[in-house]
Amino acid sequence: MLGSLLYPGFEHSLSTLRPTVELAERLLKLKPHQRQRTVWRLDGGYGSDDAINWLLARDFQLVVKGYSPRRAHKMVQAIDPATWQTVREHKWVAVVPDGKRYARSTQTLALRWITEAGRERHALLIHTLLDWTPLQVVAYYDARGGTIESDMHQDKVGLQLVRRRKQRWNAQAAWVILSDIAHNLLTWTGDWMLANSSFVDYGYLRLIQDVLNIPGYMEYKGTK
Repeated sequence: MLGSLLYPGFEHSLSTLRPTVELAERLLKLKPHQRQRTVWRLDGGYGSDDAINWLLARDFQLVVKGYSPRRAHKMVQAIDPATWQTVREHKWVAVVPDGKRYARSTQTLALRWITEAGRERHALLIHTLLDWTPLQVVAYYDARGGTIESDMHQDKVGLQLVRRRKQRWNAQAAWVILSDIAHNLLTWTGDWMLANSSFVDYGYLRLIQDVLNIPGYMEYKGTK
């Protein structure tokens, strides 16, 4: 985890994008050629035209869901039915032939799917991975949240973030920093401290409550 930023609960996603990107740039010290190989995969809350153009002007690659459902619905209705490709059951993708033009070359994909309630939904996916097929782009976008959601769940349960809230802003900010440090320590130590042990598959909760509470000390052989 690179870092976390604290916002009021009513803050809109769009206002958090630039500070988050600038934080990543600063911490990773990204050079121009590295930005060109860095892909931002973003939900629809970040997919306004201004936000997309801002990222493109900074030479990043992106895969982002469009912000406007009205625009998505209009474009989906104009697509030739024969061009839809099946992503999986009840979900399809097609290339939008005349998508909106942005600061750099992009491709716009139209998505439509049937919800569990039987309703049809539409969205647009704007991306710069122009050598990829539409199915590859959709699979890449859909895979964005697996690790993040797992990490968030581990943090909430293992570090007990749900139960711990501070009344003052500075106190909550300090708690966020401590939580990031704890998350990174647990992640980093897993590769060298727990490898080839019976604890390798333990989540944060079991590590904190069981393993790290064992009295004693550890010895590492073959290390200086």
